[in-house]
Amino acid sequence: MNKKLNRPFSIILFVCVGIAYTSLEAVCQDEPKRRNLLPINVAGIELKVELAITPEEQILGLMYRDSLADNGGMLFVFPKERCLSFWMKDTRIPLSIAFIKANGRIVQIDSMKPYSLDSHVSREKVKYALEMNEGWFKAHKVKEGDTVKIPLIVDGKE
Repeated sequence: MNKKLNRPFSIILFVCVGIAYTSLEAVCQDEPKRRNLLPINVAGIELKVELAITPEEQILGLMYRDSLADNGGMLFVFPKERCLSFWMKDTRIPLSIAFIKANGRIVQIDSMKPYSLDSHVSREKVKYALEMNEGWFKAHKVKEGDTVKIPLIVDGKE
């Protein structure tokens, strides 16, 4: 009797696991679409970037992605200015990072190589970090000293 009941149960369980796996895979592929997008202005260039505000979002960052849209990026927002450190462990795509003061001024831009364990540390205390495709800042003539307008900042004040 138990064997007769186990077979249908096993089939139902197998189907449910398959559906759950397929759904999870679809959610992971849609991850960038599901994240909060914030319109920002980088030295006059309008962008919509993903936000990383919680510690979990900041730890995950852009890891495990195979690509990033041409004008896509991720803005890391911290509660207050501090020296920040980033690395590229488990990050597949080359990135450039801009370290940004609370008033929106870019103080440093670095290039970061995929899978590298090298630390990229801000030279100054900053509140934001913006990751874009490697070379994006140079290609758009964005340099240290330029301003990023973030809706969270109103006239240089939080």
